[in-house]
Amino acid sequence: MFKQLMGYIREYRKYFILAPVTVIGESVAELLLPYFMGRIVDVGVANGDVPYMLLMGIIMAIISILGIITGVYSAKFSAKASQGFGFNLRQALFEKVQTFSFADVDKFSTASLVTRCTTDVKQLQQTAMELTRVLIRAPSLLIVSLVICLKMNWKLSMTFLVAIPTLLAVVLTIVHFTTYLFQVMQTKIDNLNASVQENLIAIRVVKSFVRMSHENEKFKKANDDLMHTSISATIRLSIMEPATRIVLYLTTLAIYWFGGHMVGTGSMPSGQLLSFVTYINHILMSVMMFSMVLMGMTRARACGNRVCEVLNHVPDIQDNQEEGQEDAPIRGEITFDHVSFKYPQSDRKGLVLDDVSFHIPAGSFVAIVGATGVGKTSMISLIPRFYDTTSGNVYVDGKNVKDYNLRHLRKHIGMVLQNNVLFTGNIRSNLQWGAPDADDETLLAATKDSQAYEFISRFPEGLDTGIDQGGVNVSGGQKQRLCIGRAMLKEPSILILDDSTSAVDSATEGKIRETFYNKYKNTTVLLVAQRISSVQYADQIIVLEKGKLNDMGTHEELMERCKVYQEIYASQQEGGGLE
Repeated sequence: MFKQLMGYIREYRKYFILAPVTVIGESVAELLLPYFMGRIVDVGVANGDVPYMLLMGIIMAIISILGIITGVYSAKFSAKASQGFGFNLRQALFEKVQTFSFADVDKFSTASLVTRCTTDVKQLQQTAMELTRVLIRAPSLLIVSLVICLKMNWKLSMTFLVAIPTLLAVVLTIVHFTTYLFQVMQTKIDNLNASVQENLIAIRVVKSFVRMSHENEKFKKANDDLMHTSISATIRLSIMEPATRIVLYLTTLAIYWFGGHMVGTGSMPSGQLLSFVTYINHILMSVMMFSMVLMGMTRARACGNRVCEVLNHVPDIQDNQEEGQEDAPIRGEITFDHVSFKYPQSDRKGLVLDDVSFHIPAGSFVAIVGATGVGKTSMISLIPRFYDTTSGNVYVDGKNVKDYNLRHLRKHIGMVLQNNVLFTGNIRSNLQWGAPDADDETLLAATKDSQAYEFISRFPEGLDTGIDQGGVNVSGGQKQRLCIGRAMLKEPSILILDDSTSAVDSATEGKIRETFYNKYKNTTVLLVAQRISSVQYADQIIVLEKGKLNDMGTHEELMERCKVYQEIYASQQEGGGLE
């Protein structure tokens, strides 16, 4: 995992080198100061040599300034290194998620992917910053101080040779019993984010049903779970500081005790004892710094595993062709050959689609009807390979969709999904998703075809009218018409409309349908709808029942022989044509 993550340093490698180098400079300054301080006591003070003390003081001031400068640059370089590493890692994660199929996103969950791209990367980024500074600083202070102390008085050095193993044993024990809690804590953060995301997306439903209290309880449960897990981890880690400080204080006390006797017997100068204590503090503090980094690495390890899980995940849907390899232009002929399908993460034993077969000639206008939950949306999702079939095959122009390059296949398919999505920006930028280089004249022509021009022309800013996140500042019908216009701009060979005119009136829907007949004669149009008035003029109507193909034919043919279609028609006639 560490080796894989280090691959995202790339162009910031020089900062990962410069940061430790400047840290060494900072450490050298810290190590030199106690030596000169001891010289002032043992030589300057003992002999009453004021010029010598002034000289040592000037040298210490210069060393301190150099230490401050190298310290500032080490912080700067470590910040650039860690931030650059975080940038590359987040970018790689986001690009990887873009390759995921719907099934892959369902497997990880949207909330978990958001956490992995933000909170987990931030923790890894923080750990990278600590490593660039502490991983060099702590060993350098430890080793050099250890050598100096042994050289000063090897007998007195025996005290911390006992203290260091004791300190490491305490730290490693605490880390061992805390690692699992960090992994659990990240999962709890996923659950908390999922609760917030679900509530905000469905905020209108929550308020209309006055279920704020219920949502508060759901959030409180997720929040409580995270809090209790965090407290458990924090309590265990909180033992580390008092434990290390006890070892530190006992060691310092032992040094003063034994060192004081040595000073009293004249076997050790008092200034040397003062320097010795300072170096001992460096040694023990370096062990404490290392323990803190180890603690951070424990959590980073859990985050790193989660990040690498995404980076190493093989998408459920793979291209079977190289991206640069071009297929022939798609005409729009569609064939389902004994297709069965169930969602990969579903626990249900039953199939959503069961042995469905039909053929749609290129350029046909085909409608799909059936009760809610019979698999209409699932069926059309198989054509652009948002999901793969469980069994059977889907063919476009006689070629299995699995054998197409995904980019090429989806480039020729326009879709207006059940949940219409507009992006933050303006009307122009949203329409240009269908044709990035389209000029205003082309965009307006498409809005006329989708019957969106009428309301756009009433906006003072026209195409520059702002669109808030999710299109919350336009009505449902306006959003649908903009999405239809966006799909039309793509000039697809296959146009799929998943209940995309449910929020517009019958007259507007008729005009849109007329556009399909007149301007999109060579485009295969698949319309998923509930209203018989929307589908009765289609070339063919597919009737689904309980995931199976019940019948397929024209409106007149189905009215004669298809009982399911007759029941749908009769129910809408009785209800005045309403759904």
